[in-house]
Amino acid sequence: MEGENVPEARGAASKATRIALGVFVSGTVVLGTALFLVSQGLIKFHPKQQYCLTAECIEAAAGILSKINQSVDPCENFYRFACDGWIYNNPIPEDMSNYGVYPWLRHNVDLKLKALLEKPVSKRRDSEAVQKAKILYASCMNENKIEKADVKPLLSILKHSPFRWPVLESNIGPEGLWSERRFSLVQALATLRGQYSSSVFIRLYVAADDKISNRYILKLDQASLSLASREDYLENTTEAKSYRDAFLQFMVDTAVLLGANASRAESDMKSVLKLEVKIAEIMIPYENRTSEVMYNKMNISELSAMIPQFDWLGYIKKVIDSKLYPELKDIGPSENVIVRVPQYFKDLFRILENERKKTLANYLVWRMVYSRLFNLSRRFQYRWLEFSRVIHGTTTLLPQWDKCVDLVENALPYVVGQMFVKAHFQEDKKKMMEELTEGIRWAFIDLLEKENDWMDSETKRKAHEKAKAVMAKVGYPQFIMNDTYINEDIKTLKFTESDYFGNVLQTRKYAAQSDFYWLRKEVPKTEWFTSPTTVNAFYSASTNQIRFPAGELQKPFFWGTEYPRSLSYGAIGVIVGHEFTHGFDSNGRKYDKSGNLNPWWTTDSEEKFKEKTKCMIDQYNNYYWKQAGSHVRCNSFRPESAREQIYTGAHSPPQFRVIGAMSNFEEFRKAFNCAANTTMNRGAESCRLW
Repeated sequence: MEGENVPEARGAASKATRIALGVFVSGTVVLGTALFLVSQGLIKFHPKQQYCLTAECIEAAAGILSKINQSVDPCENFYRFACDGWIYNNPIPEDMSNYGVYPWLRHNVDLKLKALLEKPVSKRRDSEAVQKAKILYASCMNENKIEKADVKPLLSILKHSPFRWPVLESNIGPEGLWSERRFSLVQALATLRGQYSSSVFIRLYVAADDKISNRYILKLDQASLSLASREDYLENTTEAKSYRDAFLQFMVDTAVLLGANASRAESDMKSVLKLEVKIAEIMIPYENRTSEVMYNKMNISELSAMIPQFDWLGYIKKVIDSKLYPELKDIGPSENVIVRVPQYFKDLFRILENERKKTLANYLVWRMVYSRLFNLSRRFQYRWLEFSRVIHGTTTLLPQWDKCVDLVENALPYVVGQMFVKAHFQEDKKKMMEELTEGIRWAFIDLLEKENDWMDSETKRKAHEKAKAVMAKVGYPQFIMNDTYINEDIKTLKFTESDYFGNVLQTRKYAAQSDFYWLRKEVPKTEWFTSPTTVNAFYSASTNQIRFPAGELQKPFFWGTEYPRSLSYGAIGVIVGHEFTHGFDSNGRKYDKSGNLNPWWTTDSEEKFKEKTKCMIDQYNNYYWKQAGSHVRCNSFRPESAREQIYTGAHSPPQFRVIGAMSNFEEFRKAFNCAANTTMNRGAESCRLW
């Protein structure tokens, strides 16, 4: 995957191996710069090369020349050579913690969506679903109404069980007074998940059974915390301490804004923070979350025997709305679940058993309040901005339109996707991309057959079969173009322009219940469910698919048929190769051609794979990323964002994805005539896997 964290379908691997492989196989968009500059003669290594002088070539060349820094020797630092100009001309916006090619393209997609959503509603031209998307957007843009409502919509929730907030005491009226006797952990957790799509302590969701990947099943996992990284809670560094201090003050001030007494708020929120630290201590680190370790299939009765302190069956039945899914009313003790982190749950309920109910209630309601702050008036958002200055380095809020586009895109991805595809996606892109993907598939198979000298014949044969079976999904899922289907999918949503907060709550309930539609059903292996406006690419291990949404298929990643193909092969082609090889990396290789968790490598091939990847691990362990002012992969990071990337990013810092990949790449050093003693020429010390 490019640009974001690894999705559920990809699983997890040893962080060192994951980072090294991610760097090595990914290449980067700047490889496209290298290939284009050389192939078009802009770097005169081949004086007799023919020049392309079409308007499109001149446009592309001008764009590339504006990005590069010709005073830097590409053989010493190809990243700076390729990216310095772009970074200089594109400083980090004040409302962002980092900025680069991906955020830039994301912003361009958002501008296009803004224009589409701001077109007046037409009952004649717009489908019911499109009308709903425009109404939701308009309600979000009605800032006067939001300011006038202020905190009232949230207070109405805090006056009813299970979200009465102990820290507020009776300050919002007697109906808001919390009662320990009436507090139910099961009910509170179930309401958060089932009504607000908020996972606290427990993440319950529906996904493909790893070993029977054509069937959907319930899965249970650890949930996220308020801060981005568990290290933010556990480290004693200056940065981590400042994050915790800022977070505590943010919780206190938010409670006070809602009516709490300041000293009571400080005392209660200190207890909440201590609880989150305890949870962080027991969370399973990313590097230990391997596919085999996390596959623990059992029925609910067995889970209840293993962890008897919690009513698992009651929780699951309360989460799933049986009015929406009457066929799931019969969920009982024999229902199978995959428990991904048994030890975490054992430790969790040991902690919760010994915690005061008031602290548990304060924490659970805090998580609900935190998730809704951006739907309140500006005074709450400005308080969040003070917190964000510390943890993200941002100094202004996002424009309201940007926030509203994000809301609609996340709430109604297929509706917005249809609008975007109709207006901005050309079908010839799909055909060209499918041809490009097919070419890379056979190039990989050719490398496997002719140049791979470490895989034994049995593993190589199965690798060949898996490579042939990889399905490429391009542009958009076909079902999103069916108005009848889309209208039916969101028929329960009834938006009004005057009730922004109520509209948001409807979208949360819709999101909370959507995945339960698939429970017990067969996985449609040839279908895909990625939003077309996503600016990213993915590999799914359970379906053996590579996915390239329409949002990703734009310049500078994907160039149309009127441009030299070297541009697309050097940019999106590298991303295709990156996603394709995920099927054969340290996690993907555990899944067979049908998407089942079924290790198919021989012991000999597996050992040689580990030897090969150790070379890369050793290389990347020697990199040091100075956070302040780091500019990576045509991307600038604030120090706060750089720290988060190190702790939570699925990939290594992009600067090293560029330098690491290119310095191991023989064709690169030949193209640029890099001498043996240069940084970008590792020579005999180069690492190669495929």
